Amino acid sequence: MSQTQVLLRDILIINKIKNKPYVGLAELIDSVEQALSIRGIDNLGVSRRTLLRDIQSIQTDLGIDIQYSRLHKGYFIEETNIRSDVEQFLDSFDVFSALNMEDTVPDFVFAEKHRPRGTQHLFPLIYAIKKSLCIRFSYSKFQSNDFSERHLEPYALKEARGRWYAVGRSVGQRDMKSYGLDRVTNLEITGNRFKKDTSVNLPEKFRNSFGIYSSDEYPVENVILSFDAEDGNYLKSLPLHFSQEIIKDSDNEFIIRLHLKITHDFVMEILSRSWSLKVIQPDSLRRRICEIYSSALKRNNV
Repeated sequence: MSQTQVLLRDILIINKIKNKPYVGLAELIDSVEQALSIRGIDNLGVSRRTLLRDIQSIQTDLGIDIQYSRLHKGYFIEETNIRSDVEQFLDSFDVFSALNMEDTVPDFVFAEKHRPRGTQHLFPLIYAIKKSLCIRFSYSKFQSNDFSERHLEPYALKEARGRWYAVGRSVGQRDMKSYGLDRVTNLEITGNRFKKDTSVNLPEKFRNSFGIYSSDEYPVENVILSFDAEDGNYLKSLPLHFSQEIIKDSDNEFIIRLHLKITHDFVMEILSRSWSLKVIQPDSLRRRICEIYSSALKRNNV
């Protein structure tokens, strides 16, 4: 079985237990087999031994603790046990796996044509991260078409604005950097193992970031933004950041407070709602937005 199918099976197990806590082993096996069959994978039986091994690997590899309740005679997952970044990755992978099965996805599924490039690197990277294996690849920046060879100790995968990034240290260096998978070619897993620095806390490093920028050069700031009610409805269903706090929600105005680093990605994101955006705090962000508007008016003056 391919690594793709193994991870897909893990997702099916997690989703079944989340949607039906205290599900028994026999029902769980039946549910996974049916879901695999729907996806066109109907020649592989799921044994009791296989499923128990999957549950153990889910805890080891994904950090999700699936527990068994003797009282209820079934498996369950504590609601707070799944990190949001892991859940987001699993959701994204589930979509990718569905849309990549061309023989089972009919023409009534309208996926974006500009799906992100580089997703073919996800599984080699997952393997390298789990096994602490160094990788090498050719990389080009947006500012240049020239490729340079990179040697990386991979620590994590990060998704931001529809793009995937490998996060790690260049061999021999201490700074953590991010590399867009859409600009990676000739990815190879070397036989060289590295010792992971256990003092590195990547979830905390990205906690106050928006997008992929996590450098300490950006201070964490309190941001207060105002939008109209229509934009407010969008921002309630898909918050800008996990720290989003609603200050006002009326028929005329929607005000939120955020606690984050004001990165380039964040500025681009709020500019996408320029028609109703009003920056209340901080003054530096308001001036930056005004400068962008002023330059745009000059470029587009008729």
